[in-house]
Amino acid sequence: MTRARPTLTRYYDVALAPEAWRDAGCVTADDFLVLQDVMNLLAAEGTPYERGMGPHSVTVAGLEVHYTRDDVARTLTLHRVVRALEQPGSAY
Repeated sequence: MTRARPTLTRYYDVALAPEAWRDAGCVTADDFLVLQDVMNLLAAEGTPYERGMGPHSVTVAGLEVHYTRDDVARTLTLHRVVRALEQPGSAY
């Protein structure tokens, strides 16, 4: 079943660094949809709790997303997507 996505006004463009393309290609289709939703939300809202270029990270739905923000160019650059640790001491 396809879910409808709400339309958000994007304040930032989203770019993927070369290493992020590899990471994004390794996630499941469902996780990729979550990743898209997270980046679209960040593009619309920015990072209100974290100032400066970064690096910044956010963990959602078991994915840890690392990115930088360029306020002048209004660009978020995704650098890494990794599986968040389930428990302390567990592997990715």
